[in-house]
Amino acid sequence: MYRYKGFDSAQCGDSISALEAAINAWMEAERPRIRHVCQSVLNNHILLSFVYEEMSELEQRLPAQTQTQVGSARSRFLDEDCSEGPPTNPQLPVIPPVVH
Repeated sequence: MYRYKGFDSAQCGDSISALEAAINAWMEAERPRIRHVCQSVLNNHILLSFVYEEMSELEQRLPAQTQTQVGSARSRFLDEDCSEGPPTNPQLPVIPPVVH
């Protein structure tokens, strides 16, 4: 799920180094996967907006997806007949086995 995080330089006394430190601290703590960044100006203040995904949510989704994909690929592979005959496509050349 996408989330939003905004930073306003006014909250950092309009110090760019303090703004950078706040953003870097957030990135180190949350380790977000940033999808979109927008910079805008309001009066004399810099606003930075981030649309991101939390890595913990992604890490939970990926193993479940990987297991499903691997399981279905494994069952398809095991269900297929693995004969060692010549290729059925006449355009593919027959390659002799390598002898060591």
